[in-house]
Amino acid sequence: MAVPRSPAAAAGDADALLLGRGAPAEDRTAADHMPVPPDRTFQVCPVDRPRHYRDDFGEPRWAGGFHRHQGIDIFADRGTPIRAPFDGRAESSASWAGGIQVYVYGRQGFAFNGHLERAGTMGNVKAGDVIGWVGNSGDAQGGSTHDHFEWHPRGGAAVDSFRLLNQACHGHAGSGEKAPLERPPAVLRDPV
Repeated sequence: MAVPRSPAAAAGDADALLLGRGAPAEDRTAADHMPVPPDRTFQVCPVDRPRHYRDDFGEPRWAGGFHRHQGIDIFADRGTPIRAPFDGRAESSASWAGGIQVYVYGRQGFAFNGHLERAGTMGNVKAGDVIGWVGNSGDAQGGSTHDHFEWHPRGGAAVDSFRLLNQACHGHAGSGEKAPLERPPAVLRDPV
């Protein structure tokens, strides 16, 4: 027998369906996006268009042993620019899992970008500077090209950055300009 649900719980389920796992960010409606405050965390979308992502944070992964996915995979063509999402300091490194990787350390925490084709500008960077290019290095070799993007507020554990990415990536060309402060249009995709 089904357990009765309150209207608030049902509305929460609807929000989870709209904002949750599986649907691409480009398919969201304006109601799914919170207004972007001037002091938003990500000043620029980390990957230029065309790109595709969904909320895959926490999903199971098996490469290197079972673990939960600690980022959002932003899929794009090989060589698509990856940009610093905020002002800070960029440093590159490499590992068997992440391949070519770039960390961007800012005043609110750090972003991690993995599976790059190559690194770009290192050292002091401004929001929008190219810090690398999309690839499939590390344990993604032979798979789809993407940027494994993680957000670590205050330098702590990775958290789900899906809403922050939606705020930064919606409504601009992804070419380094600032994300808009105005409310997005009612529909984010062309009607079919």
